[in-house]
Amino acid sequence: MKAHTFLISFFTAHFKRHETKKFRSSYFLPPPTVIWGIIGAIFGIEREQLSEFARKNNLIVGAELCDFKGLATEKATLMPWDDGNKMFIRTIEDFEFLIEPHYRIGICAKEELIKELKERIEKKNFKFDIYGGISDCFLKDIKNENKAEFIEKTEVKGMIPVDLYEGVFNQLPEGGRIMRVLCYNTFFYQGFKVEFKVKKPIKTINGIAVWSVDDIERFRKRNLE
Repeated sequence: MKAHTFLISFFTAHFKRHETKKFRSSYFLPPPTVIWGIIGAIFGIEREQLSEFARKNNLIVGAELCDFKGLATEKATLMPWDDGNKMFIRTIEDFEFLIEPHYRIGICAKEELIKELKERIEKKNFKFDIYGGISDCFLKDIKNENKAEFIEKTEVKGMIPVDLYEGVFNQLPEGGRIMRVLCYNTFFYQGFKVEFKVKKPIKTINGIAVWSVDDIERFRKRNLE
């Protein structure tokens, strides 16, 4: 197993929050399964095969929001096909977008996968297009970083279960934000310019909280032990 980090930015991004319906608000951070999709796009993995790909390669992933220019809301016309009535149904919904978000992605996986990932990022050799959540959100830039350390810590950045939260390390800086969200049947805090204190050491890469396939399954079962 080997750790790696890379920087990725989008012109806009939308990572739909699971609990929202008519108003499609966005997570600040791409959840782990979305990061599987980013890695999968680089390697040409179809959506239906992502879970198998993640488990086969022992993916442990997480993200930190490094910067963004703000939030915007746009109205979108959706036209799903009604097969029974043989017609399109026209509905208008509000979409929330992050403007020019920049992320640091932490990944730990089998060494051969990390080696190929670095090469593909360096050469911009992607099998599929990479999107910021949905196909309207285009990739701006992506580049490797040099050093990555995989350790367990109690001061972390990114996304943590609410039940593990103990506090904020130092004070919340100007412009810092904490969002409480529901994801995988579990409540999480997602932070921007925030370092969380957690009740027990958890997996991190360069201070970013990272989660394995087994962790995701536990969250879906609401089992944090």
